Amino acid sequence: MKQERILVSSITYAIKGRDLLRSMGYKAYIERSKGQLEHGCGYSIYVTHDTEGAKRILEKHHIKMLPYGGGDL
Repeated sequence: MKQERILVSSITYAIKGRDLLRSMGYKAYIERSKGQLEHGCGYSIYVTHDTEGAKRILEKHHIKMLPYGGGDL
């Protein structure tokens, strides 16, 4: 199963976002991003399906996400 990552602005948002998504039936996990990042804390939430739906939920609940341009996280 492909795992899509959602880069967040802090570990606090990563934990809150993961817990929120899990409460809504998503398989969501926190992962430390690899490499140097210019912005953010270096944590992301990954989900196993419906990343766009997960992003909409996070946005609705004011979980701050960062743009992700690809590459290794």
